[in-house]
Amino acid sequence: MKNIANIIHFARSVEPRAEDDGFLFDTLRQELALGEKYGFPCTVLLQYDALIRPDYQALVKNAKGVEPGLWLEVVRPQAEDAGIPWRGRYTWDWDVRCTFLTGYTPEERIRLIDTAFARFKEIFGHYPAVAGCWTTDAVSLAYMKNAYGLAAFCSCKEQSGTDGITLWGGIPFGAYFPSRRNALLPAAEKENQIDLPVFRMLGADPMDQYDLGLGDPDANQKVCSLEPVYSLGGGSPAWVDWFLKENYGGSALSLAYAQFGQENSFGWEAISRGLPMQFEKLKALEAAGEIEVLTLGESGRRYSEAYDSTPPNTCLVENDYALKGRRTLWYASKHYRVNLYYENGTAWIRDFQLYADGYAEPYLSAKNETPRCGHFALPVTDGFRFSAGGVRAGIYPYIGSGQMKTDDAFNMRVQKPDKAFADWGAVGFSAEEDRFTVRCDAPGFRLVFRHADLPAVPYVRVAPQRLYCAFRDFTNAPFSYAVRLLQGSFAETPQGIAAFPDETGKIVFSCKAEA
Repeated sequence: MKNIANIIHFARSVEPRAEDDGFLFDTLRQELALGEKYGFPCTVLLQYDALIRPDYQALVKNAKGVEPGLWLEVVRPQAEDAGIPWRGRYTWDWDVRCTFLTGYTPEERIRLIDTAFARFKEIFGHYPAVAGCWTTDAVSLAYMKNAYGLAAFCSCKEQSGTDGITLWGGIPFGAYFPSRRNALLPAAEKENQIDLPVFRMLGADPMDQYDLGLGDPDANQKVCSLEPVYSLGGGSPAWVDWFLKENYGGSALSLAYAQFGQENSFGWEAISRGLPMQFEKLKALEAAGEIEVLTLGESGRRYSEAYDSTPPNTCLVENDYALKGRRTLWYASKHYRVNLYYENGTAWIRDFQLYADGYAEPYLSAKNETPRCGHFALPVTDGFRFSAGGVRAGIYPYIGSGQMKTDDAFNMRVQKPDKAFADWGAVGFSAEEDRFTVRCDAPGFRLVFRHADLPAVPYVRVAPQRLYCAFRDFTNAPFSYAVRLLQGSFAETPQGIAAFPDETGKIVFSCKAEA
């Protein structure tokens, strides 16, 4: 697939945090007028309260190049029309227990979805092809695909705790086909797959978003993304230039993607500081043939035509925005993701998460009754959630008695259709769909698992070829899995758990989680 940009605006008609929420309509009107000026197609996702208002209906119907869809945060009129008691404080309440479908039983979710889709069809004459929400569940995704033929869904970027939502460990960029048991994770096997592409929104900074709040994993993360309201991010012309160069620079194996646009709750005054600037840059890239601006629905249809299951993908950042010489490589497939990070002459594995079709989300059969919600993968190392007290978690190269240092550059490259490589000094790294390899012939070389003493750390037992783990998400019900080495061996060392190479100098991780 080519480099793709989606312009997605999602619209509410109520804002209980403002004395007068009349600005919401004008904000959407201004966003659509700006898109028409540049000739961009866009997707507008209407929350139910906006969907049922004639002025919003007319605005969307009369705008050029607009694909209408649903924004599936639940509101009072939607719940009441579905015959479900409203538990919120306001017409729209951001409390995760009432605004997200995960706060309802699976049977209630179906009723809420049917209510919204039926009303949409009354208004537009057809069912929506697209929908989105900050977070959702596998039951709802499968139902929307099977009952209504949805072409694409969009969800929030990766984040920890922001606005009560944690989405951590999934495919960090682009799109994926979700598992029938966990909406965040790609399905490993076709029979466990929902054939509905899910696109990650907001354009997270691939270098710095991950570490925001580093050392305090229980704090809510701040935001560094393409959203135009943020001065350190999408509101900065220099940052947008950097993001577009790194995101669309040709390093993606399968899909380079970003979502532009903003929810109307921010107001046009804040959005207008960055969105016109972004559109100007987007138009230049489109004119140069470097990207295509598509609706979300068209993106989903192309993705489904191009891929039968989630393909491997990469994101390489050759130069960080702050010009500190940092570099990073993300590799993700339907089995796992891994992130290499280089800083100050040292490279390490900052993140390594496994995906397993048997690992169920917390909301597969029960509703969320807590003021936070979360979807997770199965961590092997987690540089954010395992760090605290001055300990920066990760899997580090050691040699002899200490951490391996090198002044050599951290070099990265991809090989289509499914491989990525990196090397620094004497160490080489290669990733493919179901495994990755670390190579080093130096005597005494090993990979050390560094982490703080935190409840999130899953390590249970070390065997020569397996690291046994048990991970607890918000349900606190442990899920057991094992990480297997195809070459090399695990052992306990004074520095912590370590992986040692075999006689060929290789440590090969199988990236299929084992029971």
